[in-house]
Amino acid sequence: MELRHLKYFVAVAEDLNFSRAAVRLYISQPALSRQIKDLENELSVMLFLRQSDGLKLTEAGKFFLEQAKDILNRSYVSVQTIKANYTNQDQPLVIGYIPTILQSFLGQTLQSFGLAYPQVAVSFREMSPSEQVKALRDGGINIAFMGNPPDNLEEEFMVKCIKKVPIIALLSNQHPLANQASINLAELASEKFIGMSEETFPGRNDRIHDVCRCAGFIPNLHLFADSHASMIALVATGQGVAIMPSEAEALPHPQTVFVKLNHPLYYSRSTAVWRKETPAKYLDKFLTILLNYVE
Repeated sequence: MELRHLKYFVAVAEDLNFSRAAVRLYISQPALSRQIKDLENELSVMLFLRQSDGLKLTEAGKFFLEQAKDILNRSYVSVQTIKANYTNQDQPLVIGYIPTILQSFLGQTLQSFGLAYPQVAVSFREMSPSEQVKALRDGGINIAFMGNPPDNLEEEFMVKCIKKVPIIALLSNQHPLANQASINLAELASEKFIGMSEETFPGRNDRIHDVCRCAGFIPNLHLFADSHASMIALVATGQGVAIMPSEAEALPHPQTVFVKLNHPLYYSRSTAVWRKETPAKYLDKFLTILLNYVE
């Protein structure tokens, strides 16, 4: 039995639904079901009753839920206490980010933090949102910058919107509308759209649908990119069009153009996410500087 088994069990026990728990954990539902079944086999007891109207904790499951939460909490507190009080040198502040955010408020925050706390090492890890969530849970990073996170993350983490940025269209430079200063999103209704992989950017396709529905159509999502760079590459080769936060203009985008949208005016959130428990050393100071940039 490993700590991840306890994390999976707690998520399912709190949601009493494998699908919702899988989304929350950023893993597939079949994989989550197998992990829970393996746990039950190891314990030689049923933790859940699988009923037609959903899951229900057994008496053993209720007892194990209390124990699992206690173990996970004590494990996290122990690690943070060791890092804060018994290491010979300060641990670096580890930041996970998606590339669209680095050129925005994050760069200004890092500059201010470096001037105020020059003795603190800062480590950066470019990661997809799903990787960031796993790293937050495991203590691999202290804070994540992931753009628009799924709403259910607020149940587990502190989530703070730092900035709202407009959504814009990404077109091949050979597209008939590429030379327009701005367009209505409805002008792209007949186009094929490039979406984002649910495994790496969960919930992003829902956002794309929301924006397009506001413009009066349902997008034809036919390809799914696993990163911003691959999305830009697919658009560049004429595989479709895309919509992205305006921060993405700072990324290399050969053979593509970003075009402003007149309608609908829709905004993406740039958010910071961190654990609800006592912040790691210096994270509270970093947050104080960061939150100065909240709009």
